Amino acid sequence: MTRLLVVLTFIGIAYWYWSEPYQNSLNTPPADDPKKNAAIMAQCIAQENFAIEDGARDPGENAEEVCADENGFMKMYGKWYHR
Repeated sequence: MTRLLVVLTFIGIAYWYWSEPYQNSLNTPPADDPKKNAAIMAQCIAQENFAIEDGARDPGENAEEVCADENGFMKMYGKWYHR
């Protein structure tokens, strides 16, 4: 009977650990925040467009591509994410 109680206690603790702490560690929010990345890209694109208008950059350059390369972003589903 005590062996059964020990096994059930062990199973209960294992289930609790698997359902709470372990699962919560898997559901951590991604460090990649699309809103923050969009703000970074908007500022970079504005600076690049100013540089193009100012003559510091080649007018044939695409400001969005330049900023994406500089910041290591890619556009997916209309939002900016790190590569």
